[in-house]
Parts: sequence; C-alpha cells; structure tokens
Amino acid sequence: MVSRLVNVLAVVLLIPLSCSLLPSAGAAGAELVMWKCDNGTYYAPNTTYQSNVRSLLASLAANASDSSFPVGFATAVLGASPDMVWGLGICRGDTYDADCGSSLALAPEVAFGRCQGVKDVTVFYDRCTLRYSFGDFLTNPDNRQVQDTGTSGDNVTSNAGWFDALVVSLIGQLSDWAAFNATSRYAVGVMNSDQGFPATDKGVVHKIMGLVQCTPDQSPGDCRQCLRALIDEMPTVFNGTVGGRIFTVWCYLRFEVHEFYDGSPMLNLAATQFMPPPPPAPTDHQIGILFQGFQKILTYAFKETLTILKNY
Repeated sequence: MVSRLVNVLAVVLLIPLSCSLLPSAGAAGAELVMWKCDNGTYYAPNTTYQSNVRSLLASLAANASDSSFPVGFATAVLGASPDMVWGLGICRGDTYDADCGSSLALAPEVAFGRCQGVKDVTVFYDRCTLRYSFGDFLTNPDNRQVQDTGTSGDNVTSNAGWFDALVVSLIGQLSDWAAFNATSRYAVGVMNSDQGFPATDKGVVHKIMGLVQCTPDQSPGDCRQCLRALIDEMPTVFNGTVGGRIFTVWCYLRFEVHEFYDGSPMLNLAATQFMPPPPPAPTDHQIGILFQGFQKILTYAFKETLTILKNY
C-alpha cells in the first residue's frame, strides 16, 4: 500500500496543480478550459475514496441532466468518514438534458487522469463546471477557493476605457437579470455600438456579447452579490481586451465580440456614443497671459487709431 501511494504521489507531483489552456474539444461540444488539482491531500488507487468519487461523478452527470432536478444542476454527498466526498455539477444555461449529462460525464478524464490521486478537484469546461472534495464546500460557498481568469489576445486600439465601461455595464445589467428575473440564474445579452471600436485582428467591433450565471440554488441577493464580487475584479483583469472570463464554482461571467452561446439574448442594449472629455479649464497663469496679450492688442489698436485721427 505504501509503495502504491508513493507512485500516486510521484505521478501527481509531475502534473501542474492548476492549469489553464486553450480549449480542447470534447463530447457534446464541451471544451476543457481549466482544471485545478488542489494541493495537499491524496488517495491511493482502488480505495474506498476513489470508488466514492466514481459514483459521485456518475450521480452528478445523471442528476444534472434529469428534468426533475433544477435544470442543469446537481449536488451530492457520498460515503462515510473518512471517505466522504462532496460534489457539485452545473451546466451552462443553454446546455441541458442529455447534452448537460454528456458534458459533465467528461470529468473523469481529468479526475483520474490529470488529477489522478488528488482528493479536491475542480474542472471548468466552457459548457459546465464540476467540483468534488473531501471537505464540505457546499454549506458555505466561497469563490476564493477556486477561480480562473482568462483574456483574449486581441485589444481595442482606441477608447479602451470606454469599451471597458460598456462591458461592465453589459455584465452588470445581465447580473441584475440573472439574479432577479431568471430562476435559472442565467442570462445572456448584447451591447450594440453603431460607432464601433477598432481592434487588433478584429476589424471594427460593433457588438459585445455577455453571459453570466450563478448556481440556481442561490437566492437573488446571493447571486447578485456573487456576481458583484467578480465585476469588482474586472478592471484589474481586463484592459481593452475584446474577450474575457472569470470562472468560479458558484458564479461566473464571460464576454466576447462573437456569439458563443445558443439561443436568443435576454437583453439587447444600445451603447451611447463616445463623447471625448471637454478640454480642461484654463489656469490662472494661462488667463494672465491671455489678458496681457489682449492688453497689448488694445494698446496697439488705440495708438493706431490716434495716429489716423491726427493725420486726418
């Protein structure tokens, strides 16, 4: 048993404990975005904990795709101490039924592959999120435990501050909609700009697409607070990028300048025109210089007038 455990640890230590990557295609159109093999606690192969994880993952995939549960969402607790395992699975609001189950069913590839032997694992696909742990993370949701951010490689090339402000406005209004108008706690929308924004490798950007989602077991206030915390992080993460995401287990947000979700947007917004800031007010020194110049002009004009009158 000891030698087995040593082998498991050796494999785990060769694997990055947290990794983001360009999306890789999977079943049901799901793309692997990021995974985290939480550091510190491991299990050996063919143990009760591993068996409980296998059962838990199968249960989450089945229950999240069952319409008798909240659509696209499931939690579960299996086993007895010291082998209890807590888990959560949620699919994106446009991914449900069999497609949701198929997306979550991909998680064992990470759980028993990249994160082999690790007791606390989180997997972010573009269409679903799954986490399981040896500790109860369901009772007190905490987004600080697991988070992933990503940005596009392209940027707007002018008025980046205004572009960022429109993104925040879009995400903020979508957050209100998801929290207070949708029991699924999911919303997508578009911000349209007639003026547009020139961008690297994208031509002129006229549309910003956004998506937000919370787990549907949250109250409207808790969902809005969860998303508010992510919105507060946006200025430090995004700076004129034409796409980005902040993924956590309990809520997440994403925006792009291309359509990346299925179905019609809940919100279709029109951006106000960009107005350059007014020129700064003149300083006392500048006013003094202008006044002196005006005095010189008046003095010259007065002298010329006197000369003309004398000659007349």
